[in-house]
Amino acid sequence: MALVINVKNEANGLECIGSRGTGEKIRNKIKNEIDTGGKVTLDFGGIEIITQSFADEMIGILVRAFGVDYIRKKLLLVNANEDIKRTLNFVISYSKKKNIAA
Repeated sequence: MALVINVKNEANGLECIGSRGTGEKIRNKIKNEIDTGGKVTLDFGGIEIITQSFADEMIGILVRAFGVDYIRKKLLLVNANEDIKRTLNFVISYSKKKNIAA
């Protein structure tokens, strides 16, 4: 069974998330779950926009450490609007070029 992380709850109910601290908190939860063989669903319900800083802290660091293919197999996004998807895809794109595992 996959861990479901409600991003809005993790961000104390904010609709716009830019904090690296929140990104780090979520990244640690993701990493703990995938380290034990699990998968994670990130629920972006109620979130309007995220910054590149938040996305980099949450996902970019994991992509650089484990590679984009591994992370895509372990993460599922739900309720992410087009702006959120665009930001995440941008961060994933530049992070995979800097993949330290490659």
